[in-house]
Amino acid sequence: MKPAVFLGALASLVMLAGCQPDSAPSALGPEPVMRVDPGPDPHSFAEFDKVRVTHLSLDLVADMDERVLEGHVLLDLDRPEPGFQRLVLDTRDLDIQDVNAVHPDGDYLPVSWRLGADHGHLGQPLIIVLPQGIVQVRIDYASRPEAFGLQWLDAEQTSSGKPFMFSQSQPHYARTWVPLQDTPAVRYTYEARVRAPEDLMVVMGAGGNPTERRSDGVYRFEMPEPVPSYLMAIAVGDLRFEAIGPRSGVYAEPDWIEAAASEFDVLERMIEIGEDLYGPYRWGRYDLLVLPPSFPFGGMENPRLSYVTPTIIAGDGSLLALVAHELAHSWSGNLVTNAAWRDLWLNEGFTVYFEARIMEALYGRKVRDMLAKLAWDELAVTLADRESADRQLVLDLADRDPEEAFMAVPYDMGRFFLDWLEARFGRERLDAFLRDYFDHFAFQSIDTETFRAYLDRELIEKHPGLVTLQEVDQWLYEPGLPDFAVAPESDAFERVDAWRDRWQGGEVRLDELPVEEWSVHEWRHFLAGLGPGIDARIMTELDEQFDLTEERNAEILFLWLMRSVETRYPPGIERLESFLLEVGRNKFTAPLYQALAATEWGRDWAGEVYERARPGYHPLTRQAAERALGRSDDDP
Repeated sequence: MKPAVFLGALASLVMLAGCQPDSAPSALGPEPVMRVDPGPDPHSFAEFDKVRVTHLSLDLVADMDERVLEGHVLLDLDRPEPGFQRLVLDTRDLDIQDVNAVHPDGDYLPVSWRLGADHGHLGQPLIIVLPQGIVQVRIDYASRPEAFGLQWLDAEQTSSGKPFMFSQSQPHYARTWVPLQDTPAVRYTYEARVRAPEDLMVVMGAGGNPTERRSDGVYRFEMPEPVPSYLMAIAVGDLRFEAIGPRSGVYAEPDWIEAAASEFDVLERMIEIGEDLYGPYRWGRYDLLVLPPSFPFGGMENPRLSYVTPTIIAGDGSLLALVAHELAHSWSGNLVTNAAWRDLWLNEGFTVYFEARIMEALYGRKVRDMLAKLAWDELAVTLADRESADRQLVLDLADRDPEEAFMAVPYDMGRFFLDWLEARFGRERLDAFLRDYFDHFAFQSIDTETFRAYLDRELIEKHPGLVTLQEVDQWLYEPGLPDFAVAPESDAFERVDAWRDRWQGGEVRLDELPVEEWSVHEWRHFLAGLGPGIDARIMTELDEQFDLTEERNAEILFLWLMRSVETRYPPGIERLESFLLEVGRNKFTAPLYQALAATEWGRDWAGEVYERARPGYHPLTRQAAERALGRSDDDP
């Protein structure tokens, strides 16, 4: 289209829009003129069935002092309905500065745009008039210091003594640092140019991550495989890199890098196991980034660069199931993705099953069984506490924050669904099916119904008489574990139970327990099974014998601190204070605050500790902690 023709069409379109105020020549009129409700995905305003983003080009500056990312993004568009003349993007707390169409000859041409009404956790739709023939737009913008998907840490909050920033885009927080179609249904490639202070390093969940700092502070990245928005990731900090294998390594702050490289020395072997099970690793490199302790999760599966918490660095490799989980996402979740958060089990249930297979290949069936039994017991607690609608694999999240999907049901119940399929069809048949499944849907986003049809056609019909669709539907759409689910068993835990019973019954002393033979999983089972009869005296005996208050393994320490709250054990409470001030992982902090809030003596004290810890917590940790403390049921 010639520039003159383009401008004429644009003028006509603006006149049709009708309500362009004189004081804001780049903005569309009031909300009622072009109302935008959530699109095909209830958690996104994107009308991606009419206009779809296919590629992003980011050019950003990371301002560590002002705590903002500022720059622009170029969006390449596919327009399956050429006559549909608006582009709707997701934003939340972004400062949109300018929007331009990019003419085929490269010229920037202003277009009309506006931000719609604020919809809470969904943010605001950015509505852009999209003239015919335009397939690229440029948006100049800046994030805000309070961006929910970014955490900015001051120098005194990091081990390196330098500021740090990292993103957490899942499930719908990418919109807090990039205007885009923030739905797992849309996949795109991207490239980025990021500038940061010269004494810091920038890394992204993409290709091109450096192994040393760039003297000019400018870093370039490229993600050639299409990914959904929640897998976009960026971090800036004083980082070092240590290679582990030919296609794997670890990034961390200087104080953590040596321990991290040692802890994760089996990473390359894990990748090989994954490939042996379900086909080639298709993302080039697989590196880990150890984040500061404020990271709210155990890990995040960003392609090419998974984030992990330092709380899994135990010194003995005993918590590597989390790394196996994030790696497994390279197939289940990243390669084949749930198209909406109602179908989270397609990401997480498959991944927990895959994780278990990696752990079995590395450490044997005994470890796999122990992990399965722990998950089964924890799932039983979750199912007992949840409403019926949250006790099935396919969740109804239409009017809810998708954050509510992230609980044990899609993870562990999804895994036990696959365990059941394995028991019915046999491991060899299920493995062949899963390998074909990952190949067939590679780099696609699908829903449960698509999986169900594929399962029926490729496994159930080919091996008749083993499984019915009615049984499958009971897993997918009915609350609770089916009566025919296969419960895991662990002889190791039965032996731990026997020793605990003998000690509590006075038959043996603490120093006679065979704890030198116990794994972290057996210790977790032992501590979780201590009954209501435990008191501060017994806690003292346990501590004197096993020095549990000084335990380095975060999983064991967490359970010990929970017992300390129950018994008001002074040394444990003292350690709890420092733990809450140091660690921001929700898995630990939220239950501890909740346990304290349930006591008369601990409620006010917990609130005081939280106020001191709050500046170092991620927004997600703050949200969960405040709910645990009973302060608010609303999003911040």
